[in-house]
Amino acid sequence: MRYITLDTCVWLGLIKIDLHNDNSVFEEICFWIENKYVIHITPENIIREWDRNKVKKTIDIRNDMRNLNKNIINSFKGTSDLVSAYQSDTIEETVSKRIDRVEAILKTHSEIAKETQAIYDEAVKRNFDCLAPNHNGDSFRDTINILTLINYIKRKEYLGCIFSTINYTDFSAEKSKKEDLHPQLVDDFKNANLEYVFCNEEPFANKLLGISLRPVLPNFQDYLKEKKREEEAKVLAIKKTITSTTITNPDSDYLENIKYIDMILARKTRTAFEEDVLKLLIRRHDSYSQYLLNNIGNNGLV
Repeated sequence: MRYITLDTCVWLGLIKIDLHNDNSVFEEICFWIENKYVIHITPENIIREWDRNKVKKTIDIRNDMRNLNKNIINSFKGTSDLVSAYQSDTIEETVSKRIDRVEAILKTHSEIAKETQAIYDEAVKRNFDCLAPNHNGDSFRDTINILTLINYIKRKEYLGCIFSTINYTDFSAEKSKKEDLHPQLVDDFKNANLEYVFCNEEPFANKLLGISLRPVLPNFQDYLKEKKREEEAKVLAIKKTITSTTITNPDSDYLENIKYIDMILARKTRTAFEEDVLKLLIRRHDSYSQYLLNNIGNNGLV
């Protein structure tokens, strides 16, 4: 099993990525976590930070997306169907849904790592000693977060754990070495079997997804294809149900047999046996000839 903790800054960045696309890194990560293919661990203080900053961050994200989409809307003049996706109301609705989804992940779909007095004491000491993540300034809350995570996964004896953040100032070795963990944190991470993955922003989370997660987790593209197939099957089933109600006195095996008819008609070329089956069904009951007449033009039937 894989375990990850995404820093608050990563979640806020994910919310803004590909707002109008189901095939996005936001959807991909949520899919893995919500379906328990990877376990997300939320340090207790991250929930407090989320609750405290959620309203302000929501406003900031909406404003950022409005400004970004003004240029997009201008380039889509005359294409109302595209423009509508980038209107202010649509953006606000999408952002709100994503924020609610992240909150559900942090509070419901995650394991919550609790704080202890020992963690507070160690965080105070690291803060006074200016040890990472306090080497560039006061980062007491980040210290609480990372110590809580380390304590939790050591106690659980978890393997394959990842911590990812955009905050290279507090956690990386230096600005020119963002991918490298700060030397003062290396032993702490190693002792907890915790891997540091800096979350690059362009392309967003490329290393986290491309190297750390995608090779070992279910393929999101396969999920989207299967989801599309199921949706199309539902539409077809509804269509067939409607069609069957318009057929006068359908055969007792009508619904089952028209599935087979559709399979035959969908083929570019049909065998002699399949042609004989169609003729046999038409002779068997008038409902099949009615079905074929109702579907002229579909499935290549002309």
